[in-house]
Amino acid sequence: MPWWDGEDQSVRQYRWLLRTSPLDALEAAHVEALAPMPRSRRSIVLRAVQYGLVTGLRLTPDDVGRIAHLVTVGERRRPGEFLRACPAPVLVTLAQGVIVAEASFGRFGGYAAWDGSDPEPEADGVDDSAYAQPWHIAVEQHVSYRGISGGRSLPGSAGSRGW
Repeated sequence: MPWWDGEDQSVRQYRWLLRTSPLDALEAAHVEALAPMPRSRRSIVLRAVQYGLVTGLRLTPDDVGRIAHLVTVGERRRPGEFLRACPAPVLVTLAQGVIVAEASFGRFGGYAAWDGSDPEPEADGVDDSAYAQPWHIAVEQHVSYRGISGGRSLPGSAGSRGW
């Protein structure tokens, strides 16, 4: 019997969003859900992040944006770890907040046909969020090495004087 059998309907919808929504939209929805939450509940969410995802040890419950980021990225990388670590009453509250968040609007296409199982993580790690730019390629394309005399040199060389 899978761990999600008998789960609350809002938690099931929340899991759908965690698995299918772009990370930037998901993070924005978490910020919107966490911000009005009482500090005591945010501290429980933070503890679940710390125990389930083993990260965020230096954060406080007031670091809403960072907690939202860790939940979204952590659940994408290690599906179910945060969900299992978060107590049910707090998880339901968080799930309900994320589901009704503006950033979640229109993100339930395909939900009706979903069997509830967690999808396999994508092998190539494709992320269609706004932050998914191949930054390392842009940096590599614009790097220029110059010798002491101002001419080009190879990476690792000491310029035209051979230092």
